[in-house]
Amino acid sequence: MYSRTKAPELSLDSLYPSLKTSLLSHSRSLRLQTLRLLTSPLVQAPEGASEVLKKALQAEEVSIDVQGVRERVLRINRLPIVVKDGDELAAEICARWLIAQLKVNLRPLWAPAASALSALSTRFGDLVWDLLFRELQDASVATKDAASEPGWVKEGVKEAGDDVWEDERSWRDPSAHKVRSVLAKWLDHSAAENAIIESQITGDRFDATTYETQLLSTLEECSSLAERHNRDLVPYFLTLAGPDASSKMPRYKVTAWLKLFSKFTNPNALRSSDTMRALYVSLLSHPDRVLQRLALSCLLTFKPAALVSHEESLRMLLDETKWRDELTQLDFSQFQEDERPELVDVIIRLLYGMMLEKKGRTRGADRRAAILSTLAGCTDEELPLLVDLMLQPIRGDRPAQDGDFTICPVPADVSEKQQVGFLNLLGDLLKHLGSRVVSRWPPLLETLLDLVGNAQASLDSQKVTREDDAVEEDAAAVEEEEQAEETGGSTRTLRSIRQLGFKRFADFFRCPVLYDFSRYMPEAFRTCISPRLPSLDLENTQAPSAPLDLFHAWTQHSEYAVYLVRYDERTLPKIYDCLISTNVKPAVISKVFDIVEQLQALSLSSEEILEAVFKPHVSHLLANLSTLVSRSKGSPTAVTDVLGRRQIAILSELAPYLSDGTQAKMLLELFSPLLRKPHKAVPEKVKVDMITILCSLFPLIKELAEPDSPVFVKTYGLLSQLFQTLRSRQARLTLVKAFRRLAEAQPAILPLTELMESLNAYSTKRLDEPDFDRRLAAFTALNERLYKNFSCQDWLPVIYNMLSFIQDPLELTIRSNAATALKRFIDFVADERGDYEDAFLKVLYPGLKNGLHSKTELVRAELLGVLSHAVARCTEIGSLQEMRVLLAGGDEEANFFNNIHHVQIHRRNRAIRRLADHADQGHLRSTTLAEVFIPLVGNYIVSTESLDHHLVNEAINATGQMARHLNWGAYYALVQRYLKLAKQKDASEKVYVRTIVAVLDSFHFPMEEAVKEDEAADMVTVDEEHDDAEVQGEAGADTGAEIEAAARRASDAMKIARIQDAVNHRLLPSLISYLEKRDETEDSLRIPVSTGIVQIAKHLPQEQRDAQISKLLTVLSQVLRSKSQETRDLARETLCRIAVSLGPSYLPLMIREMRAALLRGPHLHVLAYSVHSVLVHVTTGDRAAVFHTLDDCVNDVAAISSEVIFGESAKDVQAEGFKTKTREARSSSSKGVDSFAILAKFITPPKISSLLLPVRSILQETETLKVMQQVEELLRRIASGLNSNAHLVPAELLVLCHTLISQNARFLKEVPKVRLQGKRGKQKDDALVQTKRRLHSDADHYANNSFRFVIFGLDLFNTAFRRGRFDFKDPKVLSRLEPMVPVIGNTLYSSHMQVIVPGLKAAAAIVRCPLKSVEKSLPVFIRQIIDIIKQAGSTEPDTVQTAFKSLATILRDQPSAQVKEKDLVYLLELLAPDLEEPERQAAVFTMLRAIVARRFVVPEIYDVMDKVAEIMVTNQSPQVQELCRGALLQFLLDYPQGKGRLRNQMMFLVKNLSYVYESGRKSVMELLGAIIAKFETSLVQEYADLLFVGLVMVIANDESAKCREMAAELIKSLLARLETAQRNVIMSHIHTWAVQHTQPQLTRVSAQLYGLVVDFLKANVGPYVPSILEDTNGILRSCASSLEAATAAEEDDAGAVEALASQWPTPYHALLVLSKVQRDRTEIVTQENEVEWSSVVALLLFPHAWVRTAASRLLGALFAVLPPRAPRSDLADSSPFSRVGMKEIAAKLSLQLKSDNLDETLSLQVVKNLFYIGKCFYELQLPARDAAADKEDSERDMSGDELSSDEEDTAAAGGDHPLPWLFSKLSYQTRSALIRRRNRAASPPNWSHQPAAILKWFAAMVSHMQATDVERFLMHMLSPVYRIVEDDTVRDPQMDELKTLSIELQDLIQSKVGTTSFAQVYNEIRQKVLMVRRDRRTARVIQTTTDPAAAAKRRLHRNTAKKESRKRKNEVFLQGKGKAKRRRAE
Repeated sequence: MYSRTKAPELSLDSLYPSLKTSLLSHSRSLRLQTLRLLTSPLVQAPEGASEVLKKALQAEEVSIDVQGVRERVLRINRLPIVVKDGDELAAEICARWLIAQLKVNLRPLWAPAASALSALSTRFGDLVWDLLFRELQDASVATKDAASEPGWVKEGVKEAGDDVWEDERSWRDPSAHKVRSVLAKWLDHSAAENAIIESQITGDRFDATTYETQLLSTLEECSSLAERHNRDLVPYFLTLAGPDASSKMPRYKVTAWLKLFSKFTNPNALRSSDTMRALYVSLLSHPDRVLQRLALSCLLTFKPAALVSHEESLRMLLDETKWRDELTQLDFSQFQEDERPELVDVIIRLLYGMMLEKKGRTRGADRRAAILSTLAGCTDEELPLLVDLMLQPIRGDRPAQDGDFTICPVPADVSEKQQVGFLNLLGDLLKHLGSRVVSRWPPLLETLLDLVGNAQASLDSQKVTREDDAVEEDAAAVEEEEQAEETGGSTRTLRSIRQLGFKRFADFFRCPVLYDFSRYMPEAFRTCISPRLPSLDLENTQAPSAPLDLFHAWTQHSEYAVYLVRYDERTLPKIYDCLISTNVKPAVISKVFDIVEQLQALSLSSEEILEAVFKPHVSHLLANLSTLVSRSKGSPTAVTDVLGRRQIAILSELAPYLSDGTQAKMLLELFSPLLRKPHKAVPEKVKVDMITILCSLFPLIKELAEPDSPVFVKTYGLLSQLFQTLRSRQARLTLVKAFRRLAEAQPAILPLTELMESLNAYSTKRLDEPDFDRRLAAFTALNERLYKNFSCQDWLPVIYNMLSFIQDPLELTIRSNAATALKRFIDFVADERGDYEDAFLKVLYPGLKNGLHSKTELVRAELLGVLSHAVARCTEIGSLQEMRVLLAGGDEEANFFNNIHHVQIHRRNRAIRRLADHADQGHLRSTTLAEVFIPLVGNYIVSTESLDHHLVNEAINATGQMARHLNWGAYYALVQRYLKLAKQKDASEKVYVRTIVAVLDSFHFPMEEAVKEDEAADMVTVDEEHDDAEVQGEAGADTGAEIEAAARRASDAMKIARIQDAVNHRLLPSLISYLEKRDETEDSLRIPVSTGIVQIAKHLPQEQRDAQISKLLTVLSQVLRSKSQETRDLARETLCRIAVSLGPSYLPLMIREMRAALLRGPHLHVLAYSVHSVLVHVTTGDRAAVFHTLDDCVNDVAAISSEVIFGESAKDVQAEGFKTKTREARSSSSKGVDSFAILAKFITPPKISSLLLPVRSILQETETLKVMQQVEELLRRIASGLNSNAHLVPAELLVLCHTLISQNARFLKEVPKVRLQGKRGKQKDDALVQTKRRLHSDADHYANNSFRFVIFGLDLFNTAFRRGRFDFKDPKVLSRLEPMVPVIGNTLYSSHMQVIVPGLKAAAAIVRCPLKSVEKSLPVFIRQIIDIIKQAGSTEPDTVQTAFKSLATILRDQPSAQVKEKDLVYLLELLAPDLEEPERQAAVFTMLRAIVARRFVVPEIYDVMDKVAEIMVTNQSPQVQELCRGALLQFLLDYPQGKGRLRNQMMFLVKNLSYVYESGRKSVMELLGAIIAKFETSLVQEYADLLFVGLVMVIANDESAKCREMAAELIKSLLARLETAQRNVIMSHIHTWAVQHTQPQLTRVSAQLYGLVVDFLKANVGPYVPSILEDTNGILRSCASSLEAATAAEEDDAGAVEALASQWPTPYHALLVLSKVQRDRTEIVTQENEVEWSSVVALLLFPHAWVRTAASRLLGALFAVLPPRAPRSDLADSSPFSRVGMKEIAAKLSLQLKSDNLDETLSLQVVKNLFYIGKCFYELQLPARDAAADKEDSERDMSGDELSSDEEDTAAAGGDHPLPWLFSKLSYQTRSALIRRRNRAASPPNWSHQPAAILKWFAAMVSHMQATDVERFLMHMLSPVYRIVEDDTVRDPQMDELKTLSIELQDLIQSKVGTTSFAQVYNEIRQKVLMVRRDRRTARVIQTTTDPAAAAKRRLHRNTAKKESRKRKNEVFLQGKGKAKRRRAE
């Protein structure tokens, strides 16, 4: 036995001191092992300590990871609870372990550990504080190595590695490296030791930084503990972060400390409280927002009253999301005075700190702007704090300077980054608050200049060092590379500081405060500016540098501008040198120009600047500017951009300082080409500046004094040319000034200068208004006198001026005079030739051609007038002579130049057509067409909305025709031009596309054959052969001819090859590309181009042609898939045109392409519709002769059409509920049927079987009623088509009919079964389960449906017979018809009623053929037809109706046909009830007329005819009435009528002339007309009286005008059948009625009857003329007296005239009688007293337009008989040829023009009558002209107010001569009508008849009178003309017509009196009208002040008028909208 020894026990007290540091270790394993050791049984521990150790061990054993966090936190929280009160050891163990948890790198443990320590500190405060504070002190000085592994660990970890390593990556060998590493490890014998050491490595990491932060957080948790020990804590903190601290505390530490201090409750009791408060305040301006918040919280713990009340606002300022809102609401003015100092101080500091933040994309720039804007609310005394805060880190302890400023070094602790930040912030401060902090500018400026000066000095020293180092050779290349980055970065920052410093310096000068910088400028120049000057021009090449920006700032104020020259004379020249630096950029030049312009502006206001700054260096500037201009080398872009314009403008201002002649000449040479450039290249304003410069240059250029020197000639030509191009007032005045300067150098052109000044004179009173008086005087002098003495050189500026003036769109007088001057020059060209001809060809002719591009029609017309004059006069100029054909040999009506712009559109159309014809005849060359006529006609190729569409069409057609004669270059350019216009997508795009098509259609270049190889070889070798021929001089003539022929062939082949290449690679691709740009809105515009593409493709060789056409057809077929209806329609139209163009051979290809593109669904309907459209188009009209056979298309078209008729597509459409907006889907079925019909018409007989196969298959498949109806319709259409088929001759047609009717057609029997199942075919059924039941119907329905082919055969025969296709003289036809008789007879016995109906028709047709078998068959036919009728039992079935018609035909055409009387009676009884049945009347009446025609007499026929007579009157249908009349007339003529019966019939007819309904009366009169014409004369005469009275009653009483007309015609017919005695009786009746004036109705009837008698008798009316004239004059006299009485009574009875107007027929018909008598017996009018002309004249003003027209025509007839002569004084006043009578007529005719009921007919007659009167008045001697009277007339004519009629007559009645009176009166009426129209919102459409008639009268009188006499009335005529032409207020079609008339009259007057006279009067009118308008405008303006009430009333009236106008426009728009809807609905 042995005794067990007791293990030794250790006490905790002995172990704990050694192990307590391990409890604080960061290593978990160390802590864990320590706790295990302390809790082992060997260790004796007190109960409390033991419990804590166990709990700590349990907690430590929990894993430190995410999974163990929760449990570990739980155990940490429970640990302090285990510690008992007073147990210091347990508390220390607990505290140490908890503090160790703060070293664990797992964040979730830190907060629980801090909370546990805080809980523990409540009981063991001193213990916890000592541990925490000691740890805090240790942690703050801890380094990374303090907590790292021991050295033996580090040494043991090192492994033997591979010493060999290759730097070059591509040379490394990883495998070899691994082998070497393993080998080295094996050779090293310390592997076991290393393994032991590695096992000791725990991997735990200690982060001292985080640990210190967590300790502070723990103290924050137990802040009261920390506050109690503040005497230890605060001094320690101040040693770390106080003012005397050795180093700056990191931000995260400050944050943690501040969090701790912010928890203190009584900061005033702290040690060093003031120091802490100052520290908090300083931290308020820290850029970190978190620090600011904490500092504010710490500051608020002091509870200052000024801050506590605004705590929330201050905290919101620091809130990341709410600071902007709070900033906007921050108002410094609301703060109390007592709280303001401290509060504003805090706010400024907070905001300053916020400004230093650099977050966001703008790096805080927007934040700084917002804050500085808010700080503007501070007072000027508070803002310096902000500046001090800025300067504090930068300025340091800079010594104060009282005297001159000198630069001090920047403190060493200020980093370059701080300097940059300060400069950026300074920029924002100066921008927003610069003028508010002027008091702090000195320190700011000092600091700024210090920074810039030091940066400049550093850069200079580095530069010197670099230069020194460059001399020595440095061997340490590696060190240089390492230092390069640092040095480069530092240099870059220094430069940035310098640049920002200069910018801030400039900002000081830009502040709106004048400040004396003179104290700083010398030092600034010495240290900063002057060192930069030598390289200023080199530094400012890419962009303006900061110094240049500073200099620009100085030029903003005259006080600073002197700095440019005061401190360094090099400054300004160096600035100017920047202009000519190498590769200088525009931005730099622009900045220098800004400086120059500012100095120029300052020089104008300050003499000091001018003399001291500007002038000394102006020569240097001019030299540099000249160099700059010379560098441009005349490039227009150098002067057109903004810089160029400014450069020229500056040069124009400096030009007066120029003194160097060489420079002047150089500038002249540079500007000359630029001035000749168009305005698009060089703007007019730039040219004005250039001309201003030239004015200063001319005196310096000596060569200008020599008239023959090249310089003078060139300059003279240049200035002359500018007269054409410059338009503005300033430009032309500057140009005239330059011309004056040139004249000073060369006095020979002084007279010309005077003329130029006058021609370009402007009004001194009104801006931009020409001085018309001076200009017209100059024109008059030029055109009347000066032109005779001009040399060719003198003409040059005149021509250019005229080319400019002639393009004035507004001033007619200017244009006309300019044209006259050019015609004067052309006369010189024609007479003198030589230099004049050269000037014409080089100057005038190109100017005219360019002018024809003008958009203004008036300008083009004037230019064409000049060109026409040139063509007529210059017979020796070839380019003009080819146009002589357009003059039409002097025929003004056919002259192209006169008519192309004629106001009448139809004359323009004719002119364009003539031009195209002349082009086709080859009279005009390609050049002339391309340069003159195509651009001219192209002006009409615009949108049809703005121009007449007929004119646009003519222009397009003419362009196409002219394109046919263009050379390739011009043709290609024309196509490209319109292609470019079409791509602009404006309103005219459609028109441009049409033009492209027209031009492409005119493609005329031969390309059909590809260039052959031998021809290509010829092209290559022809030159060599030619050279050989030249070398061999002895070669014969044959060799030369061969070479020439080869050269010609090669040239032609080359030309063709070039065109082929252009077409294939440029033209066609561009066109197809344009076509392929798919856009629904534009397809409709682009598609038509394809027709032109086809025209070009047709000229290509076969292979290329097919490829292009196939591609085009594919594109168009795809277009048919478009959803736009309009696009599809247009594509179809285009395909139709292409099909015609390509011919029949391409039609199958087109259909196949469409089938390939349109495969399914709705596209199948589109396909059928489109194919039908193509077929219709190609087989219509003349095209049918080309497409006469369509055999190749039968299969495709039949398949397409049958699909939409019978296939799935058709079933979809017919399905219930099917809806579609696609038009094709709705009508595709009918189009398919029509396609079958068209095919039937254009196929050969062998293809008929293919056509009928789809029908045969349908008949085999189904018997559905609907389908069968479609089949019947289809067969009918096919039959119709086959009957029109030219290939199917009658003999073959009869064979086809026979086989069909007899059902012997082979192709119908042998057809295999075909099912129309679309493209899917028969699908294999692989499904296991069928979701739908399929019913396979294999039944053959053909046997039941075959009779339909019998019907088809019968229809074919009936249609052929109806169209007369059978020639009965042809034996072949007769032989084929004979077998048809029994076949047709058999069909009458068919069991199918559908067969019987066509069979009956065929029977009726066959009996009309001259066949032998017909006679035998007739009884059978008749018997069977009657049996068919009897079997039906009634007349309702169609069979019976057809049977009636067939039987009627047989009876009518076969005399041998007989019907039994009982059958006839049966038929009549059957017919009678149906006489009034509309559906059956046609057949019934046909049968009835056949019976009547055969004169079958039975009693029943009379009863039936009585009923027919009644129906003739009562039935409302015209067709039925016609049938009744025919039957009744035939009955009356052929059947026996007793005398009493006939009288009863006549009485019946006469009685029914008063039937209640118009149709019945008309029907009766139709029958009476036939009776009068066809009855025997004796019978007609017997009933003449009865008929005459009845018809007269109709004329007298019938309300229907048609009935009255018919009665009148019947009376004429009746008179023709009467003898003379009976006529005399009728005339006596008429005379009796005519004299009863008390009964107006009788007199009216008598007048009408007289008119009928005269119409009937014509020249034989002689015996009755006296009585007719007597009665008619009496009627007219009575009417005239009634009119006079009504007019007199109008004052008392307003309705008297209206009552009289209702009696208009009486005078109207009476006047017509006189007109008719005069027409047949012209001598009546000339005989005195035959016609009472006074009554006729009186009726001119009858209140009805027709009476007025008749009276005017009667007077016109009188005037037409007698030649015009002066009115006679010896005649009675009532005579129309007396002076008084003629003037009365003129006055009444003038009044007629003022009628509201005036129509065009009456106005034309009035014009004719007035023209005759005017000619008579003109025969009187005109009085001598009186200047005063003329002036008075002109003044009166120019007055703008409308006169009353009395005033008008008074004004017009001046003078004794009637012609001026008439002119004046009509002129007033015209203007009055225009004024009335202008004053009304809407007028009737006939308002324009009066002014139009007067204008026509003016034109007639101008044509009639002499030019000198016309001049007397110019004011009368031109005054209304001017107002009409210039009016822009009235917008209606009538106004457009008036303007057209006015322009025609204007041209006529101008050609009559000459340009000069016309222009003077026209200009006088214009000036006076403008003066009146200005006076009125001025009066209205004055009225606003003098009479506000009237002005307000006027405005109210205008507003009301506007409102009414808007309302009216809306109504019109709505009406139009409604009409559009109705049209769409229709």
